[in-house]
Amino acid sequence: MPHIRRGMRRALAAALGLGLIVGSASLAATPQTDAVFTDDEYAAASFSAGTVPTPTITSCTVSTVLNLGLVFTGVTIVWTSTYPPAQMRLTISGVTVPAQNIVVTGSGPYTYTATLNATLLQSLLGGLLGSENPVRIVATYPQNWESVAATRTLRVGGVLGLLGPNNCTAP
Repeated sequence: MPHIRRGMRRALAAALGLGLIVGSASLAATPQTDAVFTDDEYAAASFSAGTVPTPTITSCTVSTVLNLGLVFTGVTIVWTSTYPPAQMRLTISGVTVPAQNIVVTGSGPYTYTATLNATLLQSLLGGLLGSENPVRIVATYPQNWESVAATRTLRVGGVLGLLGPNNCTAP
């Protein structure tokens, strides 16, 4: 019987050796993987920035001699806003109109009226005749916030306002 035992031991050792060789070969062939984690929990939020309300231009009227539309004498711009005078800015061709030229009524919402004669406009803008001048009104808020501009275009005809349109229109 010792022969049988010795034969079984050899067969068992051979089978075990073959198993180790096959097992190590299959381990070497296993590709490397990265761990992946998923989590069904997540955060969601929506954000919106505050806005400064745009002023509303209610009228922009050009004045001419005898109201015939020929000789330009000035313009009157009227607008409303919920913001107080210190937070309003009227510019014509990029030049800020001084606050003393704007009359304010109401206690919020406010009504603003800027009556600007040709002499004042000439001193603010220089060459006024034959020009197109963008009019912009914005409400401002601390930290440099600014509303979208309410706009008009002031047109003054050439040669004392005799040639071309004298008007103030929406762009």
